[in-house]
Amino acid sequence: MQTTQPPKLLKNLHKLTQLPQSPTPFKTLHNLPTPNPTHPILPLLRRAAQHHHPINDLRAVHAHTITSGLSADPFGASRLIKFSLQTSPAYARAVFASIDHPDVYTWNAMIAGHSPGPSAVRYYFNMRARAAPPNNYTFALLAKAAAGGGDMGRSLVREVHGQVVKCGVEELLVVKNTLLRVYCELGLLKEAELMFGLSGNLDIISWNTMLSGYGRIGDLKIARNLFERMPKRSLASWTALIDAFVTAGHPLDALRVFDRMRAQRVEPDAVNLVSVLKACAETSMLHVGRSVHRYIDRKGLGREVNVVLATALVDMYAKCGCVDAAVEVFDGFRGKADVVLWNAMIGGLTVNGHGKDAVDLLKRMREREIPPNGSTFLSVLCGCVHSGEVECGVEVFESMKRDHGVEPQREHYGCVANLLGRVGRTREAESMLLGMPMEVTASQWGALMSACKMHGDTEVEERVGRRMVKLEPHDGGRYVLLSNALAAAGRWDDARITRVAMEDQGVKKEAGCSFI
Repeated sequence: MQTTQPPKLLKNLHKLTQLPQSPTPFKTLHNLPTPNPTHPILPLLRRAAQHHHPINDLRAVHAHTITSGLSADPFGASRLIKFSLQTSPAYARAVFASIDHPDVYTWNAMIAGHSPGPSAVRYYFNMRARAAPPNNYTFALLAKAAAGGGDMGRSLVREVHGQVVKCGVEELLVVKNTLLRVYCELGLLKEAELMFGLSGNLDIISWNTMLSGYGRIGDLKIARNLFERMPKRSLASWTALIDAFVTAGHPLDALRVFDRMRAQRVEPDAVNLVSVLKACAETSMLHVGRSVHRYIDRKGLGREVNVVLATALVDMYAKCGCVDAAVEVFDGFRGKADVVLWNAMIGGLTVNGHGKDAVDLLKRMREREIPPNGSTFLSVLCGCVHSGEVECGVEVFESMKRDHGVEPQREHYGCVANLLGRVGRTREAESMLLGMPMEVTASQWGALMSACKMHGDTEVEERVGRRMVKLEPHDGGRYVLLSNALAAAGRWDDARITRVAMEDQGVKKEAGCSFI
């Protein structure tokens, strides 16, 4: 993180709070022009967005606005900037700099396009310095700028809140709800709770935001209490509580909430059912999952085109052991599949012992030109471990960076080392772990030590045992494992020396514990 920018930004924000307050802030904020939905630039931008080379179309549209005089119109300029930010931020900044008197929509476009982060806040500073009046949406955008997380985000959202109060717009729902959401996303529940409790103007979005916030941190007691106190509930309220229970590892409670929801004749939507399917997957309640599937098809919720819904169904069936049903949902998907759906299917095949099929599915991904990620390869490698496909696993590992540009992580190295160790290729497994660009964990060395014991490779077993002792010198189990390995090889003196070293370190092995 940059160490020079945050203090400067916070200093600027502090100065901004000292600006003289407008005597009639609400009048200034509300008496602003309304956007024109029939503006002639809009169809030009829509057509440009449909082409394969938007930067060329962007220049053509910009040229047209200049020759036709549309560039002098602030609303037209703001639409052009918004489109430019999606295509070429540098071009958008150039267009913005060419405008003599940008209006609030133009400033808002720049703030939104550079959010989250400090750049968005700088545009707000410049806006106020040039005496351009913000509107309600400006403050909502400013709050979103703090949503990037980290210490800076937490400091920034408090300063933004100060600006909101300074300008007298803290009771406007769009501003308040955005601030509540950002506070919750940053884990600042105390601040959100204070703002929520002091407010006299709340709507169902305010309540749902707080409910989701407490659900996100796993405080189910407060989340449930908040739910029961809600003056009115929406489907989003039920979904937030169900999701809170699933996230916190209480899927049965999540299904009870769903039963209560259905008893009150609340109709679920796709988002709600995704959370319910997660609960079914975690509890292996296949009959509930099948019932949800039938409801989805009966109501036409589009699991053939909704990738999130299809992924949840595949994951549920796979975790319930119904691989054929998972494959049927996967093969029946007609929408634009993403890597998450493919990963769910590959992972489902792996956990159900179909490692070879998982490898075949990876090949289909390549044929469909869907780029795999680290999770894809980890699932495939685990499948190779379960099915004993050693050469295939090694080839998949080597193809990660070579063919796909995916950098192997510790888990990938460990998986291949485990695969090699299981078939007795312990020296290759040792070389694999030693070749890792990151530190080998004790559990990875422990797995290799077990493989050495299984296949009688005392030489590698001793080396691994000594590395484990060095890695965790205060763990008595490591000394015992090394001593036992030496004793099994008939090296009684070395085994005794190891035990003495353990006593010299003041380390004791806890009775009844396994250290692998």
